[in-house]
Amino acid sequence: MTVESAAPGRHIVERALAVGRRALDEAEAKALFAAYGIPVVEGAPVRSADEAVEVAGRLGYPVVMKGLSPEIQHKSDAGLVLLDIADDAGARSGFETLVRRAPVTLEGVLVEQMIPGGREFVVGMSRDHQFGPVVMFGLGGVLTEALQDVVFGVAPLDEREASELLDEISSVRLLGEFRGAPSVDRDTLINTIRAVGQMALDHPEIAEVDINPMLVEGRRPVAVDALVTLAEPTAPPPARLPLERKALNAVFYPDSVAIVGASNDVAKWGGVITINIVSGGFPGPIYPINPHDRDVFGRAAYPSLSELPTVPDLAIIAVPAAAVKEVVEECAQLGVKAVVIISGGFSEAGPEGAVMEREIAQIASDAGMAMIGPNCVGAMSSWRRFYGTGGVITQPGPGPASFLSHSGNMGVQLMASAEERHGGVGKFVGIGNEALATATDLLNYFCDDPQTGLILDYIEGLDDGRRFMEAARRAAVRKPFIVLRGGASEYGARAAASHTGAMAGSQRVFEAVVRQCGIIATTDPDEFIDLAFALSYLPLPHGRRVSVVTMGGGWGVVAADEVARSGLLLAELSDEVIGEIDRVLPPYWSRGNPVDLVGNIRDGVAEKAIEAVVRSESVDAVVVLGVIGMVTSPLRVIDEVKRVQERSGMYVGGSLPDPEKYRFREGDFIKWVAELMRAYRKPIINVSVRPIQRAVFGEGGPFSTVVLPSPLRSVRVIAKMYKYQAFLDRLGVDDGRA
Repeated sequence: MTVESAAPGRHIVERALAVGRRALDEAEAKALFAAYGIPVVEGAPVRSADEAVEVAGRLGYPVVMKGLSPEIQHKSDAGLVLLDIADDAGARSGFETLVRRAPVTLEGVLVEQMIPGGREFVVGMSRDHQFGPVVMFGLGGVLTEALQDVVFGVAPLDEREASELLDEISSVRLLGEFRGAPSVDRDTLINTIRAVGQMALDHPEIAEVDINPMLVEGRRPVAVDALVTLAEPTAPPPARLPLERKALNAVFYPDSVAIVGASNDVAKWGGVITINIVSGGFPGPIYPINPHDRDVFGRAAYPSLSELPTVPDLAIIAVPAAAVKEVVEECAQLGVKAVVIISGGFSEAGPEGAVMEREIAQIASDAGMAMIGPNCVGAMSSWRRFYGTGGVITQPGPGPASFLSHSGNMGVQLMASAEERHGGVGKFVGIGNEALATATDLLNYFCDDPQTGLILDYIEGLDDGRRFMEAARRAAVRKPFIVLRGGASEYGARAAASHTGAMAGSQRVFEAVVRQCGIIATTDPDEFIDLAFALSYLPLPHGRRVSVVTMGGGWGVVAADEVARSGLLLAELSDEVIGEIDRVLPPYWSRGNPVDLVGNIRDGVAEKAIEAVVRSESVDAVVVLGVIGMVTSPLRVIDEVKRVQERSGMYVGGSLPDPEKYRFREGDFIKWVAELMRAYRKPIINVSVRPIQRAVFGEGGPFSTVVLPSPLRSVRVIAKMYKYQAFLDRLGVDDGRA
């Protein structure tokens, strides 16, 4: 007996498949639900008017009557649902009416107890081509598609994940006491959600499930309508070639590197990569391979890898596609540990390229070599001062973030932004065509890498979504995992027989993956980098109470609005905190949160107000607006006064303050903020009153001062940091920053 045949209700599914049916009728679907412990409305199928009268009498009037046929999936649309049948005569005539109306020969009529209308929910399942069975929960009935107040979870769901689905819908209040009705039995809904997911895993032929509505009878939700469609099981993802994961160390910790296709022409990839590695200060041997030149950028060039004095750890290959296989074979023969193939013209170019790609991947796998690419932008490790990327020169400093990107162009742009803003990126890899090492392999590698403090991932598509989920779950409990998602429109809504399938677009499914795995997700490249800086250098907030300290009222107002929009709370400041701030600010300050410093730049005023707020037990995170940039504003005033005096040749009235008093004020404040976070373990994000390029100011401690461009971006970052901390708290995981 197979595992599948032992599954609950397996005989129901097999019986339908045996006669080539593509759906269960409603009676069969409800029998399957009952086998999984899902409560269904009481009823029975009948095949004559007399049977209809007998069953209706046994159930007690009023009853509902429905035509039964696996060919008719939405019976209401076909006029095959009769409500509120009140007596025997109605049952008899109802049977005859349904038989007459049906566009096909009915297999029978379903007679069921009628449950009074009330709160309606929906539970469903569809299969996502990347992530497999996906369970839906939400507001049910005729408004399901109109309102789309639904959420999704990837099966299997544990009890915590199923419970979280209930709280994610906008209509969550309907689950509690509502207009005199008691609260809904959450356990029944949780068990139903989990059962539907398990049903899909047990029966791979089930394509879709729709329980709409689940009517609430008293407190207990009951399945009133049921739809189960069948299809050929989806083929599993193709088996991957074996990858020796420890060989990836040669990509990120190489002691020596060869560039095959190195060139003195910086218009070529081999030229840009070579100069990037040389100018970046890589400490080990660098071997340019070029049979036509004696040297490349002052380094002796060699005709081939075989003529090198030693075997390099890593070979970066930037030659025409037709020449790549020979180079990879040479690497395998020599014992090179890893190759990064920049060259394009493989599977992205057509069937012939795909064949070449499989051949080189097989060679690398058989030799135990790690292989990145082909068709990739390269790899880098700032900790080794190894900058093996092409396109443009990017050399960010060391940092805890490791970054893998499905797009070389996007990856290089984001790295350039991090470099300009002094954020630091420890490692980067463009994954290219993923012929051997996949994005999920790199995710697992970074998860285990002791130098990696958080993981960044730009995603456009996944070959094996369930394997990605497994790796993402594992990573997110150990270190923050930030995902920038592109290409959502590739997975547009597909036509489906059930409501569930019609709404299970890829973005909704990806949101489920994000929630279940603890991923920190965004679709905004700027926010992606903001999150990278904040999660690299700040402690996590252990609650959602935010205080805003601002040099002016307007910024405080917009920040407070964003706190509300982001699901955070504006912290209530105690009388004690208000009193402390009273001692340093004039009596007309806001005396609340946001704390308006009324433009006061006197020495120590902002610091005392900020520390009073940070120290408060009612505050979990702080946004400071305008102190940076404002405390040194007198320097600009002094310069302008001097410029006016020089132009006019006349003395301009008014005494000028000593510029030295302000010159180092901003730097001292930046250092002090980092010390304050070290003392209280609460995140503080600063926004400068004037644009500044730099975002991270580090002094070697556990935390660094982070400056973001706007109040709104700062609040949004804190909101996502809080959600990640809440995820860790639910799992009982200590993030190690407290």
